[in-house]
Amino acid sequence: MKTAHYLAIVVAIATVSQGDITGSNPPWWTCLCLHGSGINIRSSPCGPIIGTGSSGSCFHHASEKQTCFLTDDFRFYEYFNFHYGGRIGWVAGHLLNFGDNC
Repeated sequence: MKTAHYLAIVVAIATVSQGDITGSNPPWWTCLCLHGSGINIRSSPCGPIIGTGSSGSCFHHASEKQTCFLTDDFRFYEYFNFHYGGRIGWVAGHLLNFGDNC
């Protein structure tokens, strides 16, 4: 029976570490953390890049999300905004996790 419990814990950890908050509606000031390396932080959804970040970088959600079409790869993405160095940054939801390290 212990094996089943360990397996469930491993599966839960793997799910959390994948990173994807697309489709969610986090409240204002929720801690959002980047998942991956070389993640582009944009000034608006699908807008100009204003910085980059990687896993472990966490920010407070600024309460908006928008869907946009990124012409780099011809796909729609849901972007979430957050407080980033005195301004607002945007990152696609599939590159974000919920965190508690803000």
